[in-house]
Order: sequence, then C-alpha cells, then structure tokens
Amino acid sequence: MPHYLPQTDNPVGSDVLLIDTRASVSALLCCAEQRFQAAKNLLRSVSCLSATSSAQQDLNAVCEATSLLLQEGCDVLGVVVLRSD
Repeated sequence: MPHYLPQTDNPVGSDVLLIDTRASVSALLCCAEQRFQAAKNLLRSVSCLSATSSAQQDLNAVCEATSLLLQEGCDVLGVVVLRSD
C-alpha cells in the first residue's frame, strides 16, 4: 500500500487530499468519526427545517457537504480495513 492514498472526491487529475496510510489506527478512526459526526449533525439540521423556510440552494449545499464528509470518512475507514488484512 502506498504511503499516501488520494481521497475519492479529489478533482479529476488533482490528488490534493491524501490519506496517510501509515497514520495510527486510532488517528484514522478519529478522523473518520469526526467526519461521520459532522455529516450526522448536518442531516439533523436539515431534518429540523420546514420546506417553506429552506431555499433549494441551501439544501443542495448541505447535501453536497454531507456527501463529501461521508465519502472522506468511508475512504479513511477503507485504509483501516486494508491495514487489518
């Protein structure tokens, strides 16, 4: 496994966000948990909104941010799984 793996959602042709595959398992899990908690909190906020008070672009922005956070968390967990084999 390479020392650094690009995250899934990097722009095409640009490996800007990388995961350090040699980081401690506890650091990787902490990183993933942070992203999952942030995504959960964004979704909880959306669940409290009413359809009339929510602008479509705001909902789209929250959905995009949540998707990115979940993908990053999954990418980091994927490194943990690879290392456990």
